[in-house]
Amino acid sequence: MSRYSDDYDGDGMPAALWEANLERAIKGKRGQQVLRDLRDALTALPQPRLIEGALCTVGPLQRMAGASANWLSPAEIGAKVEEQGEGVCAVGAYLWWRNLRAGMTPEDAFAALPTLLDEASDLWETADLARRAGVTLTLAYDLAYRNDETFGHLSPEERHARFIEWIDSKLSEAGHVVR
Repeated sequence: MSRYSDDYDGDGMPAALWEANLERAIKGKRGQQVLRDLRDALTALPQPRLIEGALCTVGPLQRMAGASANWLSPAEIGAKVEEQGEGVCAVGAYLWWRNLRAGMTPEDAFAALPTLLDEASDLWETADLARRAGVTLTLAYDLAYRNDETFGHLSPEERHARFIEWIDSKLSEAGHVVR
């Protein structure tokens, strides 16, 4: 992960350690459960699409009206929605799914998510939300990075399909039957 190793000089060992930790996180029991939950979340989304550059843009103006402190203007959020349509990123889908499983309606589950536009935040903030939901930091950051950077050139629909393919490959590598 180039952003991690950019802070270090030397033979690239920090990047190798990051990759090893990521591999352990993906293959571990907790990581495998996160991937299964993320796959369930992706298949449960009302529209099979993943946006980039924001955590959630579903119903943004209604959510802004209820926010006590919001530094984003309706125009900034509207531009992101116009660019890609309403939706969530991969981490947003995971958090939405957890809200659904906790008993929220789909609408309330979306409303509970922050927007986190990349104009006002970064991948670390998105990863931190996943970390607080029980995902290891390395896997949380990788999901955010994969969504916005690795698959960032794809359309929202292609990004959704590619994420499911990637999850299926990781579950298969670990010997799990993919539904």
